[in-house]
Amino acid sequence: METFLQVLLSGATMGCIYAFVALGFTLTIAAAGVVNFAYSEWVTFGSYFGVTFAVILGWPLWLALGASIAGCIAIGWLFQLFVFTPLEGRHFLTSVSATIGIALAMQALVTLLWGPYPLTLPTFFGSSAVQIGTISVFPHNLLIIALAVLIIGGLQLALTRTSIGLRLQATAQDPMAARLMGIPVRRMRTLAYCLSAGIAGLSGFLVAPLFVVTNTMGFGLMLKGFAATIVGGWGSLKGAVYGGLLVGLIEALGAAYISSEYKELIAFAMIIVVLLVRPRGLFPERIAEKL
Repeated sequence: METFLQVLLSGATMGCIYAFVALGFTLTIAAAGVVNFAYSEWVTFGSYFGVTFAVILGWPLWLALGASIAGCIAIGWLFQLFVFTPLEGRHFLTSVSATIGIALAMQALVTLLWGPYPLTLPTFFGSSAVQIGTISVFPHNLLIIALAVLIIGGLQLALTRTSIGLRLQATAQDPMAARLMGIPVRRMRTLAYCLSAGIAGLSGFLVAPLFVVTNTMGFGLMLKGFAATIVGGWGSLKGAVYGGLLVGLIEALGAAYISSEYKELIAFAMIIVVLLVRPRGLFPERIAEKL
């Protein structure tokens, strides 16, 4: 029982990270229909910004976290201005190819700026575990879960209870109708990109203490986030969250009780199973049919 609870906690921690990545991924899909495969590097930059501000410059971790998120938001704004806006209306494969090419360029830029060697980022609470009942818990894991609950819950409230959130949803569902209703579609898309980039910065900063920081770390997280997006439901924010948690939990349980050698295969096996049973995902976005 103790081992099971420990595995569940580990799975929930990584599930929250995958949920963050899937949520950021889905925001750009919903807002502009763009699959941003450069999102992996946004996460990577979030980790490297954290190392730069907290370790190299010696800033307090909370200040470094805010600066990392702000840096990634700036990247998202620049992407929207110079990459996504020129690609609007282009063929789907053109946009995908462009984001993949930019991801490779950003990966090379990371190596140029920070070097090829792994770096580390300290946690807010040190590296010692605390005992809760019969299980050992790292406070950083609890921080990730708590922030996931607060941020995802806050985002859900903002999207459903505020005028800006409703405008974002309208832009995602039908940009032309939203424009005719006077909604500034370009501004809403910019907001979606900046939100997505901010979530990437948060994800990168939070996951960095769990692993070493390398120029390829975001790629693996992006693949798991992409898997969560498909499992949860393409374009569904609720599906992205549930899909991320499901991928994280099943991955941890499979590694613990089947074999850690197959850990990386579990998420993609889930994609195949879900697509066979529910092609639109477990929690698809429900949008009224256009007549």
